[in-house]
Amino acid sequence: MRRAVVTGMGVVSPLGNDVESYWSALLAGRSGVSFITDFPTDKLRSDIAASVSDFDPLRYLTRKETEIYGRVTQFSLAAAVEAVEMAGLGGFLKEDMPGASERARPAVDLARIGCLMSTGQGSVDIFEQQIEKSRERGPRAVSPFFVPGVMPNSGTALIAMRYGFMGPSYSMASACATGTHSIATAALMIEAGEADVIVAGGAEAATRLNTVAGFGNARALAKARDGDPTRASRPFDVDRKGFVMGEGAGALVLEEEAHARARGARVLARLAGFGMTTDAQHLTRPHVEGKGVRLAIERALERGGIGPDAVDYVNPHATSTPQGDVAEIRALEQVFGTRLSQIPMSATKSMIGHLLGGAGGVETIAVVCTLRDQKIHPSINVDQLDPDFPIDVVTSPRQTNIRYALKISAGFGGHNCVLLLERA
Repeated sequence: MRRAVVTGMGVVSPLGNDVESYWSALLAGRSGVSFITDFPTDKLRSDIAASVSDFDPLRYLTRKETEIYGRVTQFSLAAAVEAVEMAGLGGFLKEDMPGASERARPAVDLARIGCLMSTGQGSVDIFEQQIEKSRERGPRAVSPFFVPGVMPNSGTALIAMRYGFMGPSYSMASACATGTHSIATAALMIEAGEADVIVAGGAEAATRLNTVAGFGNARALAKARDGDPTRASRPFDVDRKGFVMGEGAGALVLEEEAHARARGARVLARLAGFGMTTDAQHLTRPHVEGKGVRLAIERALERGGIGPDAVDYVNPHATSTPQGDVAEIRALEQVFGTRLSQIPMSATKSMIGHLLGGAGGVETIAVVCTLRDQKIHPSINVDQLDPDFPIDVVTSPRQTNIRYALKISAGFGGHNCVLLLERA
C-alpha cells in the first residue's frame, strides 16, 4: 500500500518564521502572545493576540504582489518555500526567479506534485480594505485584483506557479480543522495514486477588528491575566477562560514513501493514519461527550493498524475554552481508558494561541519535530490542572522515546480530523 511520509516542513508563527526558531521557542516554553497594537481595542472584549513579527513578504513576492495578496496568502507561500527547500525540491524554481539557473532539478515528474494549502477565513485584510474603498469612493475604486486577492486558493495557486507543480492543487475549509484536513486529504490522494508529492497545510491571518469583535462577543476569547497577555492561553488549567487568536502558516511536504527513498530524500516522519468525522450536532459547540473526536481517533488508529496502547504522545486541539477542553478529554478517555494518565500530552496553543485554519499545519510540525528529536515541548500556564482531567500534562521539556503520536484538531461546524504520525 502506498503510504505518505513527511520530507519537508515550513512555518510562519508567532514564535519565529522558520521551523528551527519556532521549535526552539516551543521547547523553551516561550509565549508569542502580546497586546494588539494594529487597531483600537478599547471597545473589544479582548485586546491580546499571538501575532507574527519580523515577516518580510518581499522575500517571496514583488512589491506589487504584496499589495494584491493578503497576509494569509503571503504566509502560505513563505511556509511552503521553506518546506519545499527542506524536501530538496527547490530546483523546480521557475527560471525567472533569482538563483533558479544555479539549481539542480530533481528527477521527478512535475505533473505528479500537487499543493493543498488552505485557510479557514481567507484574506480578511484585503476584503476589509476593498470594501472600505468602495464605501468611501464608490465601486470603481475597487481594485481589479480584488477577486484574485481574496480567493482562498490564492496561496495554493502561487505555490504551484512558483515551482511549476502541475498535480492536484486546490484549497479546502473546515474552520479550525482546516490545516489538519488538508494534510489528511493530501495523504489520501497520495495513497490513491493521484500524486507522488503534495505540499499541504494551513494558514490564517484573521486578527482584524471585526473578527476579534465577533469571537469576543461570542464569549470565546481570553483576556490578559493580571495584565500579562502571555498568561492568558491556559489549556487544561482550572482557570481557563477562552482561546487567544493567533496567526501564521504551517506547510508540510508529504511524499509517497518509496518515491522519497528512491530520490534519497530525508524522511522526517511517517503519516501512519488519519481519521475524519463530523459531530453533526451544533455549529459552534463540540459534542458534549466528544463523540466525533473519539470516532476520528479510532479511525486513525485503525488505518494505522495499531491499538490505543501503542500511542506514546498526544498533541491535543486544546483551545483553552471551558467546553472544548472537556469534550476532548472525554473523547480521549473513551479511547484510552485509564491509560490516558500515562500518555504525555502538551498543548502547543498555550504558547502560539489558536491559529484557526493554520493551527493544524503549525501544530503538526511541532509533532514531527517531537518525533524527530524525541523531545516533548511543554504546556505553559498550567498552574492548576483541572481535577476532572486524568492526564499527564508536560510542563517542562521532556526527553522521551516515542514511536506513535496523535495530532487532534476540531473546528466550528463539528469538523474533526486526527493524524497518526510515526517516527521515521
